[in-house]
Amino acid sequence: MFAAGVNPGGLVFCLGAEATTKYAGPGSPASWTQLPGKLKYYSCGPHSCWGVNLAEEVFLMRGVTPTACAGSLQWEQIPGALSMIEVSTDGKVYGLDSEGDVHQREGVAPCNPAGTGWRKINLSQKVKHVSYDLGHLWLVGRDNHITYCTE
Repeated sequence: MFAAGVNPGGLVFCLGAEATTKYAGPGSPASWTQLPGKLKYYSCGPHSCWGVNLAEEVFLMRGVTPTACAGSLQWEQIPGALSMIEVSTDGKVYGLDSEGDVHQREGVAPCNPAGTGWRKINLSQKVKHVSYDLGHLWLVGRDNHITYCTE
């Protein structure tokens, strides 16, 4: 895979797979690619990368691969409003809205990386952070209680 993230100023960067495997620590050359726009969250999976900006707008970057981490360089706005987003290594997409509700993007597939819509997950608590991978959903509640769920 590759490395991707957002700096404190909201600028989005990625580092291709070749550069990540050759990185040998401080002083090692790393050729980061800057993507257009500004985001507060950016998360990548095998088919695409997803981001959320300060206005809680959701964006998708298509065409992302380990050797082309910047993808199409064209953001596609996705309906919905989220405060954070998480994409797993299997391509599943989870988001958290400002009310503390968790949503899963349905219909995400290699042939349809944007999916078909958001499905709210009914939980007994409001959440402030969500993480998902390999069938495991981790939630941090607003009361700092950690919940672990499996599919």
